Amino acid sequence: MNNDIKDHVIVKDNFFRDEIYKELLLDIHRLIFKNRYPDVGKKGDYVNKTYFHVKLNLDHFAVKEVSKILKDYKFNLSNMEHSYILTTKHEKPTPHVDVSDVNCLVYIEGNNVLNNGTGFYDSNYKNDYDINNFIGFKENRAIIFDPKIYHGSLQFNEGSGKRFAMANFFKFKKNKEEKEDEEYLKELKEKL
Repeated sequence: MNNDIKDHVIVKDNFFRDEIYKELLLDIHRLIFKNRYPDVGKKGDYVNKTYFHVKLNLDHFAVKEVSKILKDYKFNLSNMEHSYILTTKHEKPTPHVDVSDVNCLVYIEGNNVLNNGTGFYDSNYKNDYDINNFIGFKENRAIIFDPKIYHGSLQFNEGSGKRFAMANFFKFKKNKEEKEDEEYLKELKEKL
């Protein structure tokens, strides 16, 4: 597949080997999740009550395993950011895009129902969002996708509950020609 993830969504069940998945389940319950957006919006804004996380470093066993698994997809990736995330019931949909080149969201623990999953949206000229596709929550399921596709949790729907997941954001590694072009442009700017 190389670096061609544009407009793609890949679903992989049983993403982690059993022993890694069992360790993840223990790990998420040993940690303290902090508000992911403590300064967003007004006090009491629903965003402040629904997103919690624990950042993971590159030496974390799960980060290493995700990177190892994604090599099978032939992406030329560099690590950007990795976190465990805990999301709770939402009041409304939260479609958004991310700044990474590839997202790998792995569901860890929660109710195995559609409404705990992820929706993918089309945006129209009025900035309205229409759901185009959706992936239900299933423990140890990964969704690897183009982060420029509008997406968001389906936890605003009835029957949803809290869910633990692992969010992995990657950038594509630059090839030699891209690096040379960047260096040339940098030198050119310095001369001007």
